[in-house]
Amino acid sequence: MNDVQRFESLKKTIETDPTNFQARREIAMMCLDMGFDSMALKQLLYLSNTFPNDANLYFNIGICWEKLKQFKFALEAYKKAVELKEDEPDFIYNLALAYENLGQDDEALMQFKRVVCLEADDSNSFFCIGCILAKKGDIENAIKCFKKAIEYNFGDYFAHFHLGNMYHKIGEIDKAVEEYKKVVQLSGDYSWAYFNLGQIFYEKGDIENAVIMLNLTIEKNSKDKEAYKLLIQLYIKMGDFETAASVLDEMKENLAESGDFFFLYSKIYEQKGDLKGYRKCLEMALKNEFSLSFDKFAVMKELRDCSEINEEPENPEIMPEEQPQGGQDGAN
Repeated sequence: MNDVQRFESLKKTIETDPTNFQARREIAMMCLDMGFDSMALKQLLYLSNTFPNDANLYFNIGICWEKLKQFKFALEAYKKAVELKEDEPDFIYNLALAYENLGQDDEALMQFKRVVCLEADDSNSFFCIGCILAKKGDIENAIKCFKKAIEYNFGDYFAHFHLGNMYHKIGEIDKAVEEYKKVVQLSGDYSWAYFNLGQIFYEKGDIENAVIMLNLTIEKNSKDKEAYKLLIQLYIKMGDFETAASVLDEMKENLAESGDFFFLYSKIYEQKGDLKGYRKCLEMALKNEFSLSFDKFAVMKELRDCSEINEEPENPEIMPEEQPQGGQDGAN
């Protein structure tokens, strides 16, 4: 009997005998496994009225509420589960996650610490503690926690990534690079690691490797606006205006026209000495200021300065479209 047949059989059993609690429990877990969270919740809530002291029921009710993004209800369910079975690490861990999702970091931190007291090698809890400490600005202890997470689970590329971020913040660049390289070895599609490597290489003046890493970022995530911006600026700095324009067109295709698109195009015209194109793109950047991440007032000053110069354009042929399409930029 396959899952669908089993599901239909259980459904008929419950319709015939609503008090068949074992069938209800089984169908609830099948619904949860298949992603039918509301259906699973309905069965679990029914069972909890009959078995009010069943900690596992409340734990699974919490999972349902969490999947439905109802974190307040999830929190209450996990609290009940922990109250009934206070030394179960999985229950406490999910309770901590619920607190964290509700922005109650201090409560979450306390619960994650309870987990590692019960299970000293719980890498997930060490990772979560590290994230909360990093948010609080306690970089030193965050680093210790991310190292612990890696010690117990070397394959946790999120822990390597966050450890790299901590090293980057405190200026230990070589260690940051080492961690980001581990990330791409463990998860070759994790675009943020490539982007951070690109940033570091750029900061170190290693333009060649910065370009490689930023191209890889876009290859893995064609919606990464910051990668496009930095890569385009690098090509302009290198004097490779044709490639810069090509990447700008790719950015437009994947993220739509934006203030940033026109501003970056203005930099090509500026470097080529085409004042008309430069001026027009600055105007379009300001017309699309809702999607302009560069300093608007600095752009306005540039426009004023170049408007005072009267000179005919030299390269009008690569002028981008003049009418904004009004689309919002894609998220990173």
